[in-house]
Amino acid sequence: MQKKKVLLIDGDILLYKIALNNEVDTHWGDGLWTLHCDENICKADVDLVIDDLGASLNADDYIVALTDTNNFRKEILPTYKSNRKDKRKPMTLKALRDYVIKKHNGVVWKNLEADDVLGIMSTEPTDEERIVVSIDKDLKTVPCNLSVDGLNVQNIPQRMADYWFMIQTLTGDKVDGYDGIEGVGIKTAEKLIQKYTNVPLLDLWKIVKKIYVEKGYTEAEALQQARVARILRHGEYNKKTGEVKLWQI
Repeated sequence: MQKKKVLLIDGDILLYKIALNNEVDTHWGDGLWTLHCDENICKADVDLVIDDLGASLNADDYIVALTDTNNFRKEILPTYKSNRKDKRKPMTLKALRDYVIKKHNGVVWKNLEADDVLGIMSTEPTDEERIVVSIDKDLKTVPCNLSVDGLNVQNIPQRMADYWFMIQTLTGDKVDGYDGIEGVGIKTAEKLIQKYTNVPLLDLWKIVKKIYVEKGYTEAEALQQARVARILRHGEYNKKTGEVKLWQI
């Protein structure tokens, strides 16, 4: 019997793009400008994109993951995403979140970002075939079936997911407000550990910690960055209590 195919959709990116793309600036003359957005057009776009994804990937069902207002990473690193604090959000974003929760199987899990919900749901034991749909590079750190373009699906094996997790630990993510090792970008990080792609995570982590120390950081700082970079997987979250099992190896 063919498995039920379920899409796990990154709602944060989907809704942000739709809300932003539908904002219209209007010049009324005499220097008067306004910005407006039609919520109904945004909702229709959400419906259309979700329908298209279901058809393109031949899905039987879907879930849309959204980020909670509380974020466990801020307890690990108080400055996490603080660079976004004063950035204006698209006008209809909250309305679209409410709409997706009511009409489109939207889920919010306490203390988690959408990425973590996707990571947990895609790695938990199930009889379903689950496909994560997201353009976010962070999802490469999860062993899952991933569709970046909504058309094609790539399988990310655990060894490669662990490798990209360690790459992310080395580079950090300036967009998310954690720095990794100063001056180390993707190309440099890959030069440092590319030959270890088939090394078990325990051994790879020892190498990454050593790189941190050689660059003048402490092992505690390396662990802090790893915990922030870690997209949660099955077994690392208690859904009843909202408690996260911080990464430690």
